[in-house]
Amino acid sequence: MATIKELFRSLSNDHNLISVGAGVTKELIADCLREESFAEVKAKLVKLMDNLDRLVKDAQAADKKTKEIYERVDKIINLDNGKAK
Repeated sequence: MATIKELFRSLSNDHNLISVGAGVTKELIADCLREESFAEVKAKLVKLMDNLDRLVKDAQAADKKTKEIYERVDKIINLDNGKAK
């Protein structure tokens, strides 16, 4: 079982991947809108779909880690007042 510190670090990495992936995806969409050739747009859209698949996987991994952190912290800390149980 990962430590809380390791979970937070991993969650932060997933968040960074999502942020970078969203930026790359935005740029690919902008490129598609500038293209005049349908073949080039189609090739970029295929790459865009791959990027979106990775973003979904990274978001799912981040959600899983967030849930695990919440459950583990909730066992020892009252989340309403921040005091130990």
